[in-house]
Amino acid sequence: MSEPAVTLLERERELGELGSALQEARHDRGQIVLIEAAAGIGKTSLLWAALESAAQSGFTCLRARASELEHDFPYGCVRRLLEPAVAKASTAERERLFEDAAALSMPLFAPHGATTAPPSADGAFAMLHGLYWLLNNLARDRPVALCIDDLQWADVESLHFLSYLASRLDGLPLAVLATVRSRENVTADLTRLFAAPEVKVIRPQPLSIEATAALCEQRLGTKVADAFAAACHSATGGNPFFLQTLLLEAKELRFLADANEAARVKRIGPVAVARAVLVRLAGAQPSATALVRAIAVLGNGTSVVEAAHFAHLSDEDAAGAADVLIGMGILRQAQGLEFAHPIVQSAIYDDMGAHERARAHARAARVLTERGADDERIAAQIAKAEPIGDPARVELLRRVAARALTQGAPAAAVAWLTRALAEPPPSESRPETLLELGSAQLRVGCAEAAAHLESATEALRQPALVAIAARQLANARSNVGDVDGALAALSSAIAKVQAQDRELALLLEAEFAAKSQQSTPEARARAVQRIARLGSLDGDTPGVRLVRASRAFEQARASSSEAEAVRHLERGLEDGGLFGQQTDVVGPFYALVIGLLATDALDLGRKVLERALTEARARGSIPALAFLTVHRGWFFLRGGSVASAEADARMVVDLLTAHDILLGLRFAVALLVMSQLESGQVEAAEETLRTSQFGVEVPPGLANNNLLEARAHLHFARGNHAAAVEDLREFGRRDELWGAANPLASRWRSHACLALRAAGDEDGARVLAREDLERARRWGSASGIGTALRASAVVEGGADAIARLGEAVTVLQRSPARLEYARALIDLGAAQRRANSRAEARSTLEEGLKVAMRCNAAGLVALAGVELRAAGGRASEATGAGLEELTVSERRVAELAARGRSNPQIAQALFVTRKTVETHLGRVYSKLGIAGRGQLAAALARTQAPEE
Repeated sequence: MSEPAVTLLERERELGELGSALQEARHDRGQIVLIEAAAGIGKTSLLWAALESAAQSGFTCLRARASELEHDFPYGCVRRLLEPAVAKASTAERERLFEDAAALSMPLFAPHGATTAPPSADGAFAMLHGLYWLLNNLARDRPVALCIDDLQWADVESLHFLSYLASRLDGLPLAVLATVRSRENVTADLTRLFAAPEVKVIRPQPLSIEATAALCEQRLGTKVADAFAAACHSATGGNPFFLQTLLLEAKELRFLADANEAARVKRIGPVAVARAVLVRLAGAQPSATALVRAIAVLGNGTSVVEAAHFAHLSDEDAAGAADVLIGMGILRQAQGLEFAHPIVQSAIYDDMGAHERARAHARAARVLTERGADDERIAAQIAKAEPIGDPARVELLRRVAARALTQGAPAAAVAWLTRALAEPPPSESRPETLLELGSAQLRVGCAEAAAHLESATEALRQPALVAIAARQLANARSNVGDVDGALAALSSAIAKVQAQDRELALLLEAEFAAKSQQSTPEARARAVQRIARLGSLDGDTPGVRLVRASRAFEQARASSSEAEAVRHLERGLEDGGLFGQQTDVVGPFYALVIGLLATDALDLGRKVLERALTEARARGSIPALAFLTVHRGWFFLRGGSVASAEADARMVVDLLTAHDILLGLRFAVALLVMSQLESGQVEAAEETLRTSQFGVEVPPGLANNNLLEARAHLHFARGNHAAAVEDLREFGRRDELWGAANPLASRWRSHACLALRAAGDEDGARVLAREDLERARRWGSASGIGTALRASAVVEGGADAIARLGEAVTVLQRSPARLEYARALIDLGAAQRRANSRAEARSTLEEGLKVAMRCNAAGLVALAGVELRAAGGRASEATGAGLEELTVSERRVAELAARGRSNPQIAQALFVTRKTVETHLGRVYSKLGIAGRGQLAAALARTQAPEE
């Protein structure tokens, strides 16, 4: 397996660092090491030496060499690495490899031509998650070494996976060792990998003059003069590959290794050394030249039989030529035939002219097709051939692109479909090709997506394809803020398909209604009219149910009371708004769930979200998981489960940031700020908003409203009451303009009137408080009425304050709003103390403290403690000491463990590593003073909030 020892001169430091990486991996401290240097410096020799050492140490060793020809193969490099392990696994072993979340990676290893699941918009995230857990399962029994040569040619998806893997290696017995050629094909993904703090880079240097002399003597078998060694060093720059090639030429030409030959050596530079390969090849038999050119075109890994067919050689002649080429050091036998060094491959490939290469690739595509090769290998040849308008080529490229999408590789699909469009396709298939290209471009955020989708929408005639194209076009336009353009695309498509396919038209109507929530009040009104014009719909199709769900939401939004709104929302969710139900039109579901936040039906909201989260986890959808989790967090916060809200917010911020997803991040940051404020972490909340860079200017839009509200609460906590009032008023204006909930349910006035009072505008505060209470009573939710009563009592003051606060406590006691209940109790206790009812005050404040502690609302706990001591009481320590010391992440892990989840199951559910789970649990046991997992449930139950 190893290269000749002479190629590893002066590499003790590099070998030591590679050995250290393997040793760390053996102890569950995974490593990624990149060996970066110029071509020919000996990177591959180092890699092979490390691979041999790993094999001798009991590692499972997997090796791959990236290829420029396979640069557009989705996850091509990862597949080359892992396919051998998957292929040789028994049925039982394969089931173990792909158990749990690892099953998400199975489409990548499906046999050629196998039927796979239809592509999903978030398949790329699922594949990353699945591959990570496949490696976890592979490394369960033995440490694993992944060795990749020429990483600079790896496909985008494989590089992205390595970046994903880098931050998740701790706790995994895995070493990733890769070579990278300096300053070649430097992409953003490769740059990101180099910049990852978990990645170590080794940069071997050229050989010294002393090592050059030693290598000269070993290759030439004689003592060499200092001047000759210096000339060799000067001619090759100390590059081991160039030096060995020069010495091979010198030996064949019978150079004398003395000072007199130094001048001859100096005339041979690196370029001439590389060209010497062609000179040596010209002296070989013609069949060898034909075979090596065939392999240069077909690519590394080509079989002798394939190369023989391409080169018009008999199998026997090809086998003989292969032996000659291996003997010359031009080829080596691996999985098929491959070049001994990339420099050799480049020299032979570049020796062919551009037109000759294009013709050769066209012939290669035909040869591979005749031999039944995989579509991807054929597509790679077509991509380098001249376009000729061949419909068969177009169909093959479209098939390869479709497979790439099922494997979560939209960037690869874009490359294949772009080439298909350049072929070009025949007129009858051009619209579908445009649709496929635009859809793939939409997934990678390509600016050209809208133009291609618009052309497809105009040209398509089949209703199903028109509907798909219109929805994709609507998404492309709304993604850049053109909601009116999105609605226009949907409206046009509805008119086009409704006469032929009522079901499709209904699905588009539901999409139109959902998109209208992001538009102006006038556009929303038109959407409501459209839904109303459809009348009562009979049937049980997805389209019918979704339209009824859309109507239910609009009816809830127009309701005059909470009870009426909840009836509509419940009916909508039961009737067809559940996430993932037979269609990917999920807008009505999101609208219905958000609508529940305006009511006291928090249990229903969390129940629906948990069902949707189960489905999202099963398919590894990070965008869906993030969206659903952050909404669950808002339900937790409304219910007073501050720690759970903060844990959800933190998880979503980390997930979206790690995957460069901006959509939904502002919503998650707002939840994190609000939950940090409730838990008394004012400085942390300020830091969260500052580092997010979202708090300076909050643009209009439904997704940004909560960020404006969170900033207002932060201003209030900091004592900047005028700024808080300004932000809350703007939030209220936007909430009524853009909000999904019934405007009557908005509670911003309760907070704004308190800020106004603190800012000195007592008259304005009273007016706003009265308006808020009147609106809350009309809406009818207990939490809204109780919140407004408390604010009104504080603002109005006077003799009625205690009575009004008492009423607020009574109302809030029967609501799910535990935080507001705690606030009302503390304010009531404080008012009773000031009225000199100290015994009554102590009782009220003790209850308020208890509720605040159960909510993990440290700010309220501190306030209650101050008031209780002032009333002559004592703020005793919390029941269940140690729980308050848990971080939100530790608490979330502890809760899942207490419910019987294993460490891998917890890690998969939270999208973290097993090491992270183990670390959190260790800290939990220490802080709670318990021995282990079996005592968790009892320890947590001591202070568990009732909503959880």
